[in-house]
Amino acid sequence: MKQVKRSVSVIVLLLLLIGVTVGYSVLSQTLNINGTSRINVASWDVHFANVQVTTGSVTATTAPNPASNNLTLNYAVNLNNPGDFYEFTVDVTNAGSVPAKLSALPTISGVSTAQDVYVNYTFTHTDGTAIVVGETIAAGASKNFKVRVEFDRSISQSQLPTSAQNLTLTASMNYEQA
Repeated sequence: MKQVKRSVSVIVLLLLLIGVTVGYSVLSQTLNINGTSRINVASWDVHFANVQVTTGSVTATTAPNPASNNLTLNYAVNLNNPGDFYEFTVDVTNAGSVPAKLSALPTISGVSTAQDVYVNYTFTHTDGTAIVVGETIAAGASKNFKVRVEFDRSISQSQLPTSAQNLTLTASMNYEQA
């Protein structure tokens, strides 16, 4: 009986040793994964293009011109009478290969606090809807926007300016990679 117990114990130990050896060899094998990937050339080119002045607008003293960063337009107008306006549409074109996302609301500047009483200055989609942060423009696509500055026709006589007002204006947008 002792001999049978000893034989069974030896067999169990040998099986355990073989199991540990096989388990170790399986777990210690090196797994190699080989593959090939490709990174395409990417380009960033988001800019204003195709400025079109709206019929009925006053003549600008300086027409809208894209600044060096291509997403800022500088221009100047004289609005002499209530109801006078200067309006243009402009495309934001994504000529690059990466989608673009608007990272902040468009900025418009050049109207002082005093002028803001009788001047309305807006930057919207061409249909008049508000622009929203996060809007995207796919690579190769364009979106059309409208910029308008207007001498408010509904102001009272007491709000009229007492001297000629020249407006040197800026409209800009800020896009980042989507």
